[in-house]
Amino acid sequence: MGLLFDMHVHTRRHSPCSEIDETQLIRQAIKAGLDGLVITEHSYQWPQEELAELLQAAGEPTFLLFSGAEIFSDQGDILVYGISPEAVSQFPPGDEALHIIRRVQKLGGVAVAAHPTRAGLSYDVRIRNLPFDAIETESCNLKPHEQRLAWRLAESLELPGITSSDAHTLENAGAYAVEVDGPIHSMAHLCNAIRLRAFRARGKLK
Repeated sequence: MGLLFDMHVHTRRHSPCSEIDETQLIRQAIKAGLDGLVITEHSYQWPQEELAELLQAAGEPTFLLFSGAEIFSDQGDILVYGISPEAVSQFPPGDEALHIIRRVQKLGGVAVAAHPTRAGLSYDVRIRNLPFDAIETESCNLKPHEQRLAWRLAESLELPGITSSDAHTLENAGAYAVEVDGPIHSMAHLCNAIRLRAFRARGKLK
């Protein structure tokens, strides 16, 4: 059995739209049955020092806590993983989607289309020309018909689907997850698993 990860979570520390108290996040993730999670704030990536402080405060030093970011592009939101906080800060809001994806991949990271079929925040047909590594297909913020459309999109693009909570409230953290083949000890390992498609969408856990 692989490791359960929630790949898309926001906290109130760096995402004003979130209600999640970051000091309670790890305990909630463990309660939900997760082995790890990735904090993905809007246009901000937690540095390693902040993550280490959060783990120490939670008293869970072995929990797998990583960070990525959700970046607003000219076509839709993009989840980026495996690059530095400094690189994340260099993307201006509304930057060209293709530029973001290519830059992230050049730096050794991966790019995932966030909630691509969500009403009001969806991509248009140009998504077919974007070299994403995966598609977010299920989350707390995608309605059932939007999830079905996202799965169809992923299948038509021959890309794997990632199911993650996109949590903005504590009770939603860990609601959706992916099962990743281990061992996973770093974000680089997690990115490699995404590139190799060494994971499975587990969908809704609760």
